[in-house]
Amino acid sequence: MERLSIVEQAVNRAIADAESELIGLGKRLEDARARAAFLYGDVIDGETERDRESNELVDSAERFLVRGERRREELKSHFEVLYDLRRRVSDAMKGLAADGAED
Repeated sequence: MERLSIVEQAVNRAIADAESELIGLGKRLEDARARAAFLYGDVIDGETERDRESNELVDSAERFLVRGERRREELKSHFEVLYDLRRRVSDAMKGLAADGAED
């Protein structure tokens, strides 16, 4: 049981880390979207004197958003695996406890 408990703790830590990363990523993506919208609006309206620099900033923001969304999808697949692992370990521990196993 002790070994499974260690595995369970590691899986729970991994889930907590992934949840924290997802929250932080969501905030960064939200901020990046807002900045990109303003930059894009300035480029479209021609309100900036440095159009090339503004275009580069918009392109950079778009790349960041694409990478961020890709990472969000990766995290979702990680959650599926981690939740499945947690369920399996929990089921195994319950089964061993029912059988009277101590370790």
